[in-house]
Amino acid sequence: MATPLSQTIHDKRYEISGFAIEKTAKLMKLSFSRILLMHPEIDITVDQWIIIQLLFKHKELSQQELSDLAFKDAPTITRMIDLMALKKLVNRNPDPSDRRKFLISLTEEGHHLYNLVDPIVREFRFEAYAGIADEELILLDNIMQKIFLNLSKQN
Repeated sequence: MATPLSQTIHDKRYEISGFAIEKTAKLMKLSFSRILLMHPEIDITVDQWIIIQLLFKHKELSQQELSDLAFKDAPTITRMIDLMALKKLVNRNPDPSDRRKFLISLTEEGHHLYNLVDPIVREFRFEAYAGIADEELILLDNIMQKIFLNLSKQN
């Protein structure tokens, strides 16, 4: 038989809505998008920024790796890379081990843009995470990783 406390905890586990996560993620993306729009010298979207960050971190990735890491489908990644190549932010080079594939990397202009946007991102996150202790942020990240892993097993 469940105690009142264990029943409360059990009930709370099922009352917590994924909607809170979704609305927070959407508001973060919208807020950051507005910040980018306030900087006319920065002509990228939030999703393009994610690609730039991934390429900065990994140096060179295939389109499939970018798709997996950015959690975007292949046609979306292809369109994004096409646009970013037109803006001269990324290079698309043939993969020496598989001529059907391309390896994507940042151009000098892409690196310059990364260095321009990164401090803006850091300030945005600093403001978004105001009042949250470092330990809480680490716990939040761990929890989000566990939820993602649980859902990934189902798909």
